[in-house]
Amino acid sequence: MEKNSSSRNSSSDKKKSGSKVDHGGHRVRLTKLVSDAGIENVTDIQAVEFFLTYIIPRCDVNPLAHRLLDRYGNFGNIIDADVNDLKNVEGISNQSAMKIKLFKSLMEHYIISKSMKRISLQNKNEFLDFLESLMQNKPTENLYLLAIDHGFKLIGMRKYDLDKVRNVGLEPIEIYKFIISTHPAYLACAHNHPGGSAMATGNDQNASKYIIEIIKNLECQFLDSLIVGTDGIYSVKNDGFLRNYDNVVDFHL
Repeated sequence: MEKNSSSRNSSSDKKKSGSKVDHGGHRVRLTKLVSDAGIENVTDIQAVEFFLTYIIPRCDVNPLAHRLLDRYGNFGNIIDADVNDLKNVEGISNQSAMKIKLFKSLMEHYIISKSMKRISLQNKNEFLDFLESLMQNKPTENLYLLAIDHGFKLIGMRKYDLDKVRNVGLEPIEIYKFIISTHPAYLACAHNHPGGSAMATGNDQNASKYIIEIIKNLECQFLDSLIVGTDGIYSVKNDGFLRNYDNVVDFHL
């Protein structure tokens, strides 16, 4: 009897072990498929499933990939989904939902870090392209402080939630810390008007004056406050558009 029981247990263990080996093998095969074919050439299910292997370390994520696509339609909508809504999907924990939402920020950080190595304000079109990619069509308002060196190269950047800034203010110490950490020759700021015109409001004008007042005694010159909207990019300093849908205006520093 003991031998038979031991045999059954051994058989059960092998099945469990085999299941894990099969699952691991599937992930290896999926990774090879994406590597060989390219992420743009696999199916939506395969792309989402591959993405989920980074979010959830161990389990069969294929059924979850189907549930997410059934609910949101495509990969982009999954990434843009609200955290609380994501948690309503079977198999998505609070931790997994947060990881999915942070993926977009991670990709933006990658793009920004690569771009900052070559962005120069002296190349006007390239700099305006950078601002557009950073803020155009974003659903929320964000404020960026931009640190610029003597050669007008972008050397540092810090992002703030503009709603929070409006509610609690941007403390001078925050600006001082940014300047101390980047040692810029010039400082600029940029923010977006989601779904609206880039033209400066009275609050935008006051915000520029506020920053100028804070740094007036520092070895750092304020260049401009730039606004990205649906109709282009606006310069508060020049009181006019640097770029709109019809033309590109020279950016005078």
